[in-house]
Amino acid sequence: MAVQNPPVDPRALQLGSTFTPAAPIRDTTLFSGRSELLIRIADAVNQPGMHCILFGERGVGKTSLANIARQVLAELTERPIAVARINCDTADTYGSLMHKLMGWIVTELERPRLGFSDEVERRNKSLGNFLPEDPSPHDVLTLLRDFPANRLLVLDEFDRLTTENNTIALVADTIKALSDYAVPATFLLVGVADDVGSLIGEHPSIERCLTQVWMPRMTREELAGIVDNGLESVNMGVDESVAWYIPAVSQGYPHYTHLLALHAARRSLKEGRDVICRKDIEEAIVEALGMTERSIRDRYSAAVYSPSPSALYAPALLACALAPTDDLGFFNAQAVRAPLSAIMNREYNIPAFARHLDAFCKDNRGPALIKSGERRRYQYRFAVPLMRPFVLLQGIADGRIAAEVVR
Repeated sequence: MAVQNPPVDPRALQLGSTFTPAAPIRDTTLFSGRSELLIRIADAVNQPGMHCILFGERGVGKTSLANIARQVLAELTERPIAVARINCDTADTYGSLMHKLMGWIVTELERPRLGFSDEVERRNKSLGNFLPEDPSPHDVLTLLRDFPANRLLVLDEFDRLTTENNTIALVADTIKALSDYAVPATFLLVGVADDVGSLIGEHPSIERCLTQVWMPRMTREELAGIVDNGLESVNMGVDESVAWYIPAVSQGYPHYTHLLALHAARRSLKEGRDVICRKDIEEAIVEALGMTERSIRDRYSAAVYSPSPSALYAPALLACALAPTDDLGFFNAQAVRAPLSAIMNREYNIPAFARHLDAFCKDNRGPALIKSGERRRYQYRFAVPLMRPFVLLQGIADGRIAAEVVR
């Protein structure tokens, strides 16, 4: 007699579109927090001549925010708004960028039907059809002026553009021209950067018409909202005693919140439960480590490698991940001392691990960290921000720390 497999709970499949660690959020019902940032972007759209730049660390949800702009801004802006969003890449010139962007903007044209009828024929055409092959900022200004509408023009991954072909300068000139003539089109530049200057270079002429929005890492409350909203959509929940767990170990990065919630929820369903428990999350951590980007896993392996089992590299890197940071993710050597001492259960002074911090900044160990500042006043941070929660998860999986350490 053939053995029948138990039926798969359809919610296990639905969870794959609810928690999306590999893709930005597109559904406002699954988006948590960031209302203040959306209001600031809406203010730029509502004010003629204003534009906006959204910047911050990689992985904090900038693209997700841009994705839901169409739905949220429709409620926050004074006039109907059309949103066009494209990704920039290193091969883009100003011309290719504007053609891609205007290709997403469709307008309705009218023309008389052939014959003697008074009827008109309506056809949809993208604005890209009206741009010359090698457009100038004036061409873009004229086009958006001649086809007026309240538009949000999103240039995502703006940090990927190069300065070699003058593209960034021409985008800045376009923004200034649209601002000077109060054309109802708002540019939203989105990119990875610590400051605005890193994205747009030296273009002080547009500072007065550019709302600068720094996007920090998500708070634990916002990350908890992602978990709660997603689970609620499939009639599931999380045990109150461990509701802190996933937001705490995610360290402000929604990628890990989605990844852990997805696998913890699926394990819960597999066990016949509607409520995630601690064991589900612990098993999800093991799965998440195996599914993290290969580049991060390789960087971690290079950072902690040593033929000696008593080497300090792995615990020292874990201590770096536990060190308190500033808003930009920087920490100093003193901040590593207490967590390393706790991990190793003995007192450590800075000279005992200073060479490890220096080694983590070298190519043969990733580099896992980058440093800035002057000797004896160095500041460190993870070269890839998403590596910090990975190191914490690895430390929990290896039994070096308990999850309560980061609670």
